Amino acid sequence: MPHQHPFVKAVARALRRRCRIPPAASLLVAVSGGADSVALLRALAALAPRRRWQLVLTVAHVQHHLRAQAESDAQFVARLAQSLSLPFLRADLSLVASLGNLEARARLARYAALDDMARSAGARYLVTAHHADDQLETVLMRLLRGSSIQGLAAMPWRRKLLGTPEHASALFLIRPMLAVDRPAVHGYLHTLGQTWHEDHTNVDLARTRNRLRHEVVPILRALRPDAAGRAVALADHLRQVGRLIDRAVGQAEGALIRHDGRATFSRAAARRWHPIVLCGLLRRSLLTAGVPADHLSLRALRPLVRAIRDHAGGTRQFEFTGSVRVLVDKLTVTVSVAP
Repeated sequence: MPHQHPFVKAVARALRRRCRIPPAASLLVAVSGGADSVALLRALAALAPRRRWQLVLTVAHVQHHLRAQAESDAQFVARLAQSLSLPFLRADLSLVASLGNLEARARLARYAALDDMARSAGARYLVTAHHADDQLETVLMRLLRGSSIQGLAAMPWRRKLLGTPEHASALFLIRPMLAVDRPAVHGYLHTLGQTWHEDHTNVDLARTRNRLRHEVVPILRALRPDAAGRAVALADHLRQVGRLIDRAVGQAEGALIRHDGRATFSRAAARRWHPIVLCGLLRRSLLTAGVPADHLSLRALRPLVRAIRDHAGGTRQFEFTGSVRVLVDKLTVTVSVAP
């Protein structure tokens, strides 16, 4: 029986325990046409009519118009949705390849489109097909980048999306496949005799993630067959540690004095905080001031933390993206945006 397959049972456990999906929930399933999202859709379709679930599914596809085979992918997903008697929604994006970081812009545009489609479908949950190997790759990428504990916590099982400038979102992003790895995905599809479309950009070794996927992860899997599962467990643990740090940072934030767009706190008080708490407070203050998260790695913040905690006099200035600066003088630390 389809719902008794180990892959489907793993997805069901994650929906219940990790993603906290109630019965009769309305889900928008993001399907690209690749193996991962096709397996996700087939598993959810097997669970949806079960008395325990009674899920309402809508299939969503975002056509980026960036690859020659992209329209073929879109048509494949539409036919798959039809074969499963599920409603299908499609969004077409128009991105200029020559402007800025195309991958980052495509991701932002994709989630905005999915948010709109979820609203149209009346869905409260957006489901994506990130799995344990994706989590392992993400942890490795952030390790190489020098991310904080919060960064190394990587992708959560469930999080609330922020929405768009036009409207706040009540949409939750869930990832019920983090409990399974890529071989399990392929094994499930082969059992079904289900085809999928390969994205040929996934073999482009100029991309860091692809190089990790094809050159590093196989070595880790050979050393530890459960390497992906261990990465998921590590990320879960670090997320809990991150929550403890966030609470401590929230308490320290009470010492901030905000005035005219500036945030000031006592340098003497900062020396009494644990360096991790101080780093977290600085990161939160700089994010509020407009510094992008990817500019706030531990490597970027460490010199500032050292300057605050030493006993040198004078005034030192640290510059961050977006004209944000931090002044460290004898008595205070001030985060401000230059006029």
